[in-house]
Amino acid sequence: MTTQAISPRRRLGRRVIMGLIALWLAFQILVPMRHHLYPGDTSWTELGHRFAWQMKLRDKRARAEFVVHDPATGQQYKVNMLRHLTPRQISKMTPRPDMILQFAHHLADLARARGIENPEVRVTVLASLNGRPYDYLIDPSVDLAAVPRDLGNADWIMPLVSEMP
Repeated sequence: MTTQAISPRRRLGRRVIMGLIALWLAFQILVPMRHHLYPGDTSWTELGHRFAWQMKLRDKRARAEFVVHDPATGQQYKVNMLRHLTPRQISKMTPRPDMILQFAHHLADLARARGIENPEVRVTVLASLNGRPYDYLIDPSVDLAAVPRDLGNADWIMPLVSEMP
């Protein structure tokens, strides 16, 4: 029985493949665990909730009202969400802070296009998690147009304070 030596090129190929498999496995384990990096209840804040293993373990309902304010003139107006979104999109967006922030940025872009230089977008969102009483989900005093969209901690999301009934 003779053994052939593995060529250096083939050995390198195997190492690259094993390295890619290890990287893929690490990604598959770490991404669903990232919710442990954020403070608060993930079911409430939604930070790290997508692609996590605890999907579909909660029921969350919310109502939202957006207001765009022009600080130069002092004028403000309520946003009719049905002019921008379908009812299904509204029901999917209102309990999810990241989508609320994205919509607020969209509203700010529309306001800028209409000539408002530095629009402020505030939202009042009342949400209920798993049958709890409705609480503020987003800090209504925060100008969401000025909040960057990133993966960091979102201090503009209010903490969950209601206890289960």
